[in-house]
Amino acid sequence: AFSIGRTQELLYELEDLIHENQGKEAAGGLHWNDLPVILDSPLAGRFTKTYRGLRAHWDEQALERVAQGRGPLAFEQLFTVDDHEVHQRMVAHLAGTGRPAVVIAASGMCAGGRIVNYLKAMLGDPRHNVLFVGYQAAGTPGRELQTQGQGGQVELDGEIHEIKGGVDTIGGYSAHADRNGLIDFVTGMTRWPREIRLVHGDDQAKQALATELGRRYQDGAQKGKILTSL
Repeated sequence: AFSIGRTQELLYELEDLIHENQGKEAAGGLHWNDLPVILDSPLAGRFTKTYRGLRAHWDEQALERVAQGRGPLAFEQLFTVDDHEVHQRMVAHLAGTGRPAVVIAASGMCAGGRIVNYLKAMLGDPRHNVLFVGYQAAGTPGRELQTQGQGGQVELDGEIHEIKGGVDTIGGYSAHADRNGLIDFVTGMTRWPREIRLVHGDDQAKQALATELGRRYQDGAQKGKILTSL
């Protein structure tokens, strides 16, 4: 997961799942109360600590959980890994034992960072599962994992790895504005930009957005140039 925003949302949701399923089995005879959630990303760890320090600005729902004695971003089952040696031991331990656990690691698109070590160690074991939370850009290992899925192959650090674990994706966690949000952002300006460059997203989606923005510029008698790539 991405270190800022996305990780903290996931921790918030996981804490609620653990709370709602107390006493129930999560996997392999392990109860939800004993299921470790491992945050293995130094950057995500630092930002999670910052989020906790801003508790005075949390919304009503989060503060209600705190009043119940719960820690939405600092619950008992949460372990944060900072040290690289501890990270390496964690990868080896989970890969070797197959112990049920949830690991959140960066980078979000599997292009680098600690998640790559987990993938290289565990993709070949069907006991493990990769869950993508959100969009994976074309050309990234994350997209290749999504496309190939279980039974396929993916290249990581120049080596081909068999995908024997499960691969799933859930949406709805994107922090980016959607098509309508981006159009409203532009057309809501007092002076519309003279040039817009669309550099993120699939080609078809970028072209459709460029076409619609061009139409809005014509209808609004505005002048502007819209490019779909750099």
